[in-house]
Amino acid sequence: MNIWLIQTGESLPIRSGVRKMRTAILADKLLERGHNIFWWASAFEHQQKEMVSKKDKNFDISKEYIIRVLKGCRYYKNITLTRYLNYKIMALKFRFQANKFPKPDIIVAAMPDHLLAYEAAQFAYRNSIPFLVDIRDLWPETFLGGIKNPIFYKLVRMFLTFDFARLFFLLKNADALIAISKGILQWGLDKIGRSQSLLDKVFYLGYKASSDKVVNLSKKKEAFAWLKKIEKKKIFIFIGTFGVSYELDLILEAAKRFDRLGKIDICFVLAGTGEKFGLISEKALGLDNVILPGWIGKNEINALLKMGYVGMVPCRSVKNAIPNKPFEYLSAGLPIISSLEGEMANLIEQYNFGLNYSPGDLNGLFNCIERLAFDHNLCNNMSISSMNFFNKYGNADKIYEKYVNHIEYIVKRRSN
Repeated sequence: MNIWLIQTGESLPIRSGVRKMRTAILADKLLERGHNIFWWASAFEHQQKEMVSKKDKNFDISKEYIIRVLKGCRYYKNITLTRYLNYKIMALKFRFQANKFPKPDIIVAAMPDHLLAYEAAQFAYRNSIPFLVDIRDLWPETFLGGIKNPIFYKLVRMFLTFDFARLFFLLKNADALIAISKGILQWGLDKIGRSQSLLDKVFYLGYKASSDKVVNLSKKKEAFAWLKKIEKKKIFIFIGTFGVSYELDLILEAAKRFDRLGKIDICFVLAGTGEKFGLISEKALGLDNVILPGWIGKNEINALLKMGYVGMVPCRSVKNAIPNKPFEYLSAGLPIISSLEGEMANLIEQYNFGLNYSPGDLNGLFNCIERLAFDHNLCNNMSISSMNFFNKYGNADKIYEKYVNHIEYIVKRRSN
């Protein structure tokens, strides 16, 4: 089959060392089944905020695997008008370019962003092509989340009127809804006023675990020198984007408390970059128990996970969202300290692979860190539980094998 994938927010596998996420892993699994992939993506790399191409362009990964990037505009904050404009430009370009390429047997469109997904839904509708929407975030509602002024809220909601209409169309006309959690799936179903069918599925983001079982830092390059300095410490890890969605400043406040208490065996590694990197760097000055290595590649991530003690998910998140970050930590058997609310919090309690605290609760975060840092039995038991949970529910190989089965079934069902 020829399959179109629509996704604009992931790092693209067009260079070595890129950590593959949901769409890239799905593409690999589809290729293993003998399908051809045409991935519509953004020329602006969302994670590192840089252009991968100065124009609309095809990257030929192989004869069967093409990534087409559409050039919009740059943006430097995740919630900003220029980001919306970037997606608007790409959606219009897709509308005028889609007919120039061989029509697919099915389209799988990720949301966000809803603008490009809507154009894909329109194209599928006009051409009687099976269409799946993969809901990963609550767009366009995300743009309303941080607005506290009721008048400004109404104005922005009015501005987004047509966006909510687009959302309704793409969800209503999908052959099935796919989502990263049960709560997110229910949100999509509520938007179009129907109950879950047998075709609507939840596929966790999951994570593709490294095959390396041990890390020998003595054989690594100079880039790993910072890791060697802390290999004897209890390393509490955050890997991700330094954006408004994460309360990294709360981790720094907890680090200050442990520093004042003289707990020198605890170290906090906050790896990544983003709009708040400069601010976090300033606040971390003078804290010997905090390391900010910046953006790190796949090999360094794997090494850090293997050396880690606990994974941290300090989210200001949408309720019931289950991002890929927990699965990343679970893949290495790390207990989790999380402020995710709803479904993920319930899973942590049910399967006992970590501790929960409320967003913004410094005392709660400090207590979680303290418990896992100084109760070896608790940490060890949760580590075993985290590995068990990952093997059963978070292993990307198993998740995306089922996802591919479902895609093939949708096409077969429509053809019949």
